[in-house]
This record gives sequence, structure tokens and C-alpha cells, in this order.
Amino acid sequence: MPSKKKPVQVPWDLKVGDDNYLKEPWILKKGKEFITIETNNNTRGNFYLQKNDEKRLSLSALQTKLTYHQLIEFGYKLQKPKKKRLKAQSIPEESS
Repeated sequence: MPSKKKPVQVPWDLKVGDDNYLKEPWILKKGKEFITIETNNNTRGNFYLQKNDEKRLSLSALQTKLTYHQLIEFGYKLQKPKKKRLKAQSIPEESS
């Protein structure tokens, strides 16, 4: 019997302003392994997929979407961008 889980939306289908919107590259992480997904600007609609520092693969949109869902099932997590810390600005003291 097929599962009735709601399919997880892929990050590249989200638009700016959507709840879980993330800028690319999208990084999936599991332990010390990470997989990077980026859009292929040379071939519109295709994506680059790279595991750690291995060779980059060029995949179609459908292949990338299916691979993304498989990686999530295998326990990979989409990494959220790190928030930049703002350094406290020091106010120069006036000398009298």
C-alpha cells in the first residue's frame, strides 16, 4: 500500500518570501558527508549535484528532485544558513 505522506517540497521550488526559502547552494548534510545542489546556469532547468569534493554531476530537474527526496529518506538534512553575527560597534570616546 503506498504511503500517504505529503511530499517534501524541494528548496528550489520556493520563492523569496515563502516560509522555508533558502538561497542556493542548497546543502544536505549527514554526519561528515555533505551534498551540494546548485542550478546549472549553462543548461537551463538542469542542476549540479556534488558529494563532498567529488566530481560534479549535471542532472535534469526530475532526477535532482527524485535524488533530493531519496537523500532526505536516507537521513540527510537540509542545512540552514548560518546567521551572521553583528559585531558590537565601539563608539569612539571623545577626549576633553
